[in-house]
Amino acid sequence: MQREIIYLKLRIMNRKLLWILAIISLTINTYGQSEKNIFIAFQPAITVEPFYDEGEFDVNIFPFIFETPLGERINIRICPTVNYHFGGSENGVSDLGVFTVFPVFFNKTEEGKKPFGFYVGPVLGFGRNLINEHYTTTLAIEPGYMFESKKKFTISLGIQLGGSYFTYDNNPDKWVFHWGPKVSFGFWL
Repeated sequence: MQREIIYLKLRIMNRKLLWILAIISLTINTYGQSEKNIFIAFQPAITVEPFYDEGEFDVNIFPFIFETPLGERINIRICPTVNYHFGGSENGVSDLGVFTVFPVFFNKTEEGKKPFGFYVGPVLGFGRNLINEHYTTTLAIEPGYMFESKKKFTISLGIQLGGSYFTYDNNPDKWVFHWGPKVSFGFWL
């Protein structure tokens, strides 16, 4: 019964998030660019939680991101998370989720051009840890820099700072510090 309630809460939370993202996207697109560029990149990630034993870590086995402009200064970046856990008492797929970042660039992007330069953006993430049996909600900020693309290839560097709230199935919930460097290598299509 408890597990069914948790799954129902997660479904409701995910639906609310999708509606919020859709409304933001549609609102910004009303005033946005007519010609869209899509950035597809490789973003390797290793996670080490504070409560992990020495030598225990997670690797994102689906390290791809998708980004597109929503307007002259703002993009939306979607980062799926499929972590594989190494070490400890259990190895296997540990986390399933998604992060969404809305990079707001300091420089205005001309129509049809690819955004570049310094940015800062809010981060919102949701996920499920299958091994430690908890849901994760992450709120953070990501300052960074996207290098100018002369042709198609570019690199984006950022750092996320914030917090993650763990909602456990059978243990007390808790907040943990969230931080991590974000390096993306990709192409504008």
